[in-house]
Amino acid sequence: MEQNQLTLAAEDGASLSSGSLRLYAPPYGCVDLYAYDPLNKRAAVGVMVATEYRRQGYALAMLKALEKLSTTNYQLHTLYADIAATNAASLALFHKAGYTQCGHFKEWLEYDSHFVDTIRMQLIL
Repeated sequence: MEQNQLTLAAEDGASLSSGSLRLYAPPYGCVDLYAYDPLNKRAAVGVMVATEYRRQGYALAMLKALEKLSTTNYQLHTLYADIAATNAASLALFHKAGYTQCGHFKEWLEYDSHFVDTIRMQLIL
């Protein structure tokens, strides 16, 4: 998957000023910007890839496209993601996208009736 072949688009009228924004990359999936902090120019990131497109480079391409939009359209300085410490695939994805670990939260997420640690990954744009 070539990064420059993938385009992210929001629904008509959607904007980050509401605090969150979903950007679509049909048919591959979408990325979310949420917990938008305009004062400090940062937002959290989530990525979702349709099952049939997983492990083919689409998530990385979406993150790279989001990185470009985040600086040119939204003037963000930092993107971050909170990832379950048990989610090796997601941690590897964000690492490959240039994010670095900047935090470790103990028992931060409830998953299957127990709590799991979360790793915070950060990208300075």
